[in-house]
Amino acid sequence: MQRAEAVSAARIGCAMDQGSKATVPVYAVAEQLRRGGRFAAASEMLEQHCRRRPDDLQARYVLAVVRRDLDDLAGAAVAIRPLLGMPQAPVQHLAGLIALDLGREERAVGRLRRALVCDPAHPGAWQSLVVLSASEARAVAWAKAAMAVDPGDPGGCIDLVCTLLAARSATVAPGLMAALATLRHEGIEFSAAGALSELMPDWRAVGSDGGVGGFGAAELLGLIGSALSRFRSALAVESGMTRRITRLAVWDPGRRLPWLGLLVLRSERARPGDGGLLRAAARVAAFGGVLEDTARLARPFEACVQAKAVAAAGRDVDPAIRIGHAAGLQALAERVGRPVELRMAGERRLVTLGDRRIAYHAPSDGVAGFASVLFLFEPGLWRWMAGFRPDDVLLDIGANVGIYTIAAAGLFGVRVAALEPYGPNLAVLRRNVAINRLADRVTVLPVAATDVERTGRLYHEGGEAGAASQHFETAVDGADESEPFDRVEGVPVDVLVERGTIPFPTRIKIDVDGNERAVIEGMTRTLADPRLHSVRLEVRWKRPEGRAVVERVESFGFRAAIDDDAKNLLFTRVDFPSKTG
Repeated sequence: MQRAEAVSAARIGCAMDQGSKATVPVYAVAEQLRRGGRFAAASEMLEQHCRRRPDDLQARYVLAVVRRDLDDLAGAAVAIRPLLGMPQAPVQHLAGLIALDLGREERAVGRLRRALVCDPAHPGAWQSLVVLSASEARAVAWAKAAMAVDPGDPGGCIDLVCTLLAARSATVAPGLMAALATLRHEGIEFSAAGALSELMPDWRAVGSDGGVGGFGAAELLGLIGSALSRFRSALAVESGMTRRITRLAVWDPGRRLPWLGLLVLRSERARPGDGGLLRAAARVAAFGGVLEDTARLARPFEACVQAKAVAAAGRDVDPAIRIGHAAGLQALAERVGRPVELRMAGERRLVTLGDRRIAYHAPSDGVAGFASVLFLFEPGLWRWMAGFRPDDVLLDIGANVGIYTIAAAGLFGVRVAALEPYGPNLAVLRRNVAINRLADRVTVLPVAATDVERTGRLYHEGGEAGAASQHFETAVDGADESEPFDRVEGVPVDVLVERGTIPFPTRIKIDVDGNERAVIEGMTRTLADPRLHSVRLEVRWKRPEGRAVVERVESFGFRAAIDDDAKNLLFTRVDFPSKTG
């Protein structure tokens, strides 16, 4: 939300709050903004209100929640400080979560216990205490308490306690097995609990049957990722799981799964010149089926492209995905010459590049899955963005939920204009801009790029955020009423530039799933401008209509080259020498 919208919302909220006919207090208006992903606007509105009304404790509570959403932990702690004497479970629980985020575990335990004194049936407080439990017995007891007060989510609590105990114990704890037996006797089934106990057995008793408790690799690898997500601040979890899986690999080196588990554990970070991640990938690749030669990992960019092709073909999918992601992560670290890290944190995926960090909100399985192996999919795009200059402007046409918009602005420091007409994607895109505080660097427009300015139909397959394959109608489209569609505005890029709606782009990314010709015809003056350095275009160029698009872009003085997989082309401007004689 722009600053003007935030001020307008604040005025409305104040009028509601101060008028004799007030029906909606300011904190309720702010909560609606928060639920819509407009965190920056909600924060500004509440800050203005709390300066006028420092005694409005409910507004202060919502302000603390919003600041935590924005990853402003110090600000959240300041906002909630005046409320700490209140005997209310939500306040004490939020204070405990903020303390946990800040690494103050003893203080967090104290606040969470106070929350349970106020409300013994507060499930969030019980679950947080599982994370902070000092002993196996206490972890089991608190997890059972959490399940008793929140029977609707038994699986989450079982996952918590199993992961914690598996990380801390030298072998599977008797208390864990007894707890699982009790839960199964009570009719509670959760496959990850069984999978974890099978993945982390006493290493001396490991068999060589090639299977792990009947569970597939994807489920077990997903469980490892879940553990890292839940316990991102507890180093004992990662080291404990690494120790156990290493024992499995050493005891039976002929099984790929332990080596694959180690690769997942190490695929959160890469450092330039550090070959540890690629050595882990090479151990998995040595089983065959993904790379023609493990020596290819010496060229991580090429290894990523090949592994992605193997996964796309449906061959050896899980290992190919993990090897490709690891290679892509290492390729980016080598390209930028700085450490790169990808971590999971609940519904968010955190990416750190050197001293810069961004967060992706991942509300759907599709977005979460994509962001969990982020560097597998388009290594050429990451390599391209790593070459951006500080004064560059990226135009992201078909921004989806903002994966590359946020990366370009937050990690590489450039201005971005993001075009995304599909409602579910647009909502998450705006939320990602808000939680990363990039409103001053990113312009979001709910429009489709096209050749002629008009209102048209955006055909889509429905679905949640992250869905692709939307298609804006062109002049030759028929009025197909059988497909779902939304009415959206279509505007040529040239018009957006000439009106000053967006700054002139020096780089353009186009991913529009079939409407490429109309997009290109709507930006001919922009393509002809020598300030435009390069264009990355996803297009099926082997088809006649795709080849026509390629030739049209090349006619403006660009040369095309395959950037990673066959459909992704990078067009760079060619400086033609002047003719003489």
